[in-house]
Amino acid sequence: MSNLRTVEIKAFVPARDFELSKRFYQDLGFVMASDSDGIAYFHHGVKVTPVEQQPWRMRDFVVMDPSGVLWRIAQNTD
Repeated sequence: MSNLRTVEIKAFVPARDFELSKRFYQDLGFVMASDSDGIAYFHHGVKVTPVEQQPWRMRDFVVMDPSGVLWRIAQNTD
């Protein structure tokens, strides 16, 4: 995954356990820019699949956060 270049990631998702979700994003390496009024910018139960080349010309992997949100992170390939 070290050759993937991230342009921008913003997550606006509800959380059943706000403190657990904040720790999840911090464990992934996100830096918390704000934490007020129940909103935070950005390990327990984290699931990550291997990077795979898909038939639709994308390389991707999946991350499942502790609140059950599925993230499919992909890169276009030729």
